[in-house]
Parts: sequence; C-alpha cells; structure tokens
Amino acid sequence: MRHYLEYSAQRVQQILPITKWQDLSLQQHESLAAFRVRFSEFQEHLGKAMRAVAIEEEVEEDRFGAILAYMEKLKIIDTAERWKLIRELRNAINHEYEEDAERLTQFFLETLKATPELFDCFERLLTLCTDAYGIKPE
Repeated sequence: MRHYLEYSAQRVQQILPITKWQDLSLQQHESLAAFRVRFSEFQEHLGKAMRAVAIEEEVEEDRFGAILAYMEKLKIIDTAERWKLIRELRNAINHEYEEDAERLTQFFLETLKATPELFDCFERLLTLCTDAYGIKPE
C-alpha cells in the first residue's frame, strides 16, 4: 500500500499546482483520484494499526484521542493535533466535493505535503511492532 501511495504521490507532484482543471487529461484526473484514494486508505490503515497496538498494550482504546496521546508518547506520531489535521484533510478531500478549483488544488497540495508524514509514522510503527512483538513484514 505504501508503494502505491508513493507512486501516486510522484505522479501528482508532476500535475500540481493546477491552474486550469478543465485542461487536465483523463490520465491526470485518474492520477489525482488514485492519489486521493490511496492517501485515504493508507491513513485509515495506520489508524487501525495504532488502535491494534493500543489494544495489545491494554491502553484505553474507546476514544481515539487516547490512542493518539499514546502514539504521541511512543513517538509514533509527532502530535495528536497534527494527526487530527491530516485526518480532517483526508475527510475534506473525500467528502467536500469542492467546486472551487483553487481550494481543491490547495487540498491536494496539503495532502501531498502530509504524505511523507504518513510514511514517517508508518516506519516508526513498523519499528515498534518489529521491536516489541517480533513482527516483520514480508
């Protein structure tokens, strides 16, 4: 999943910033759509993995805020506030169906900017799971 997101991010970097959405090719629209979906899924799966770690460590996991505080303590995420902002960005790009081309471009630019942060979180989470539980990816 990470490799697909990385690929899509590279494709989108070649498109952004967008000045005229109507001039984009079908392939460029497809690249933007793939990036949006892959970013969303990757962020969602990271959240599920963090919840699984919290359950394993018997941290109160009924509120996701408690999980984020724990992940911040473990240095998996930089701050709970930043994670929430990335989540809001993910929701906005998926659900607001923005008509304003400038605002939509800004959503994509911010999402692209947040992508390396998700990769960092993934690497930290992977290291934690390898060290603490002996889980190694294949």
